Amino acid sequence: MITRWGELHEVRDPNTGLMAGANPQHRHPVRLTKVTTTEDPLGGQFHHPPTDQPVLITEIEWHPQDALPYQLWLATLSSTGPITDITVARGNIVLADHGEPDPREGTETLPTIPTIGRYRPKLSRTGLTHSVPYNHQQAILEAVATTVVQDPRSAVPQISLQSDTGETWLVHRDLLNSDRFAADFVVEMESDGTAYLRFGDSVQGKQPSPDSQLMTSYRIGNGLVGNVGLDAIAHLEPVTSEAYGELVKQVIGVRNPIAAQGGIDPEPIEQARLYAPQAFRTPERCVTESDYATTIQRHPEVQKAAAQLRWTGSWYSVFIVVDRYSGRPIDAQFREELLAFMAPYRLMGHDIEIQAPYFVNLDIALTVHVKANYFQSSVKRSLMETFSNKDLAVGQRGFFHPDNFTFGQPVYLSQIVNQAMEVPGVDWVEPTRFREWGQPDRGELAAGQILIEPLAVARLDNNPDTPENGRSEFYLLGGL
Repeated sequence: MITRWGELHEVRDPNTGLMAGANPQHRHPVRLTKVTTTEDPLGGQFHHPPTDQPVLITEIEWHPQDALPYQLWLATLSSTGPITDITVARGNIVLADHGEPDPREGTETLPTIPTIGRYRPKLSRTGLTHSVPYNHQQAILEAVATTVVQDPRSAVPQISLQSDTGETWLVHRDLLNSDRFAADFVVEMESDGTAYLRFGDSVQGKQPSPDSQLMTSYRIGNGLVGNVGLDAIAHLEPVTSEAYGELVKQVIGVRNPIAAQGGIDPEPIEQARLYAPQAFRTPERCVTESDYATTIQRHPEVQKAAAQLRWTGSWYSVFIVVDRYSGRPIDAQFREELLAFMAPYRLMGHDIEIQAPYFVNLDIALTVHVKANYFQSSVKRSLMETFSNKDLAVGQRGFFHPDNFTFGQPVYLSQIVNQAMEVPGVDWVEPTRFREWGQPDRGELAAGQILIEPLAVARLDNNPDTPENGRSEFYLLGGL
């Protein structure tokens, strides 16, 4: 399961440089999105002694949703000198889940199928493993933070079943959608961990043939006991199969730098009875435009969405306009991720098109009178920061942060003036320009608002390299 995962790992104390002082909680997994090998032609100048040789550089990018939740130092300067190699980047990260296979390295033969009556065999071992099915194509697109979060109600038994004729039987939650030819079965769990297999009746699901023999292999192990701490795994179980046996011989060591998570004990019967009547009321399909918009907003990177159903000549297509958190682009990779996310919910015959929102770029100018004893340069710096589109150091957002605006949300002049008046050193504010970028004044300044269309989002990046993405200007009077 190669997922291009990596780990950022603090190996030294940034204050002392001692490996024993490293914070064991400063280990963060990331899903790599881009790796570029390049070189710095002047890098050798910083060596001791300096050289004219270039230095190889590997640039690594990871998924935005895997942003660091804490600060990791690369190097620091202490009273005794520089401290380097504080944090390292590691690869060879693979996914692993809880569950022990049959130690007999084979299959369990189920009891003989009777010629009369229902066939409901019992597994010889208790504690059948249940886990959420792994989707490799989805895992290589989404962030680690998304992959490791699992819904226990989506978990299925980890069991495979095959007949002596080579027919493979598939495990399902129920047989309601299985026809009389479907080789499907259901696992029924008892409160003591015992598992029974239930087969079809030749109406809903195929009935096993009495002249066949069924063999099964499965894993056991569930619950909180699987949530082992970091560095708790140190051994790789020997494997007798030839393919995996050769692979195991090449492994030097194995460890889990990150603590396991997600394991929960089986749901008590009382709790199941409480939730069962509500389980069928959770919408798991998209039919209307509202269904599509609501469902895609469950994705952790989608702030808001709007959907339109259109007849495209031969079939219906659902056009979903997505407002992504932090104003990140709706690129091809993110489109594929959203399409994979929506695939289980879309109506058959509906194509899905993911589109970026239309941005209304703003052009705003304020005349600001600075109080006495305040430097204009300091006040202007504070104004630029207040009306930026960035996350501020004080834990707040700039006024024009992308997450502060979404579809159809007007921009009110009064809010801008109020925000400017809260900046230290501002005496009074007079708006001088308030309109859409590149457009003549259409009365927005007099009306005190800029109206935004339902599928559009206001934007003001104030980047001198891309003024067409919105700009703000401040004309300062008074002060020092």
